Amino acid sequence: MIKLNTKNPQTNIKLQELKALAFIIFLLFPILSISSIGTYGLIIWMIQMFNGVASH
Repeated sequence: MIKLNTKNPQTNIKLQELKALAFIIFLLFPILSISSIGTYGLIIWMIQMFNGVASH
């Protein structure tokens, strides 16, 4: 675990920003992309289930 340096507040801010960036990049973006693609697929599937497959 990263120990925060209490002597330099600028270092604390940089570490907090890096933690927030890592959270966004490694957790938030993958979760949002997977859930949005899954939701889009579910919507398409529901449309095809009720309206039938679109003809060409």
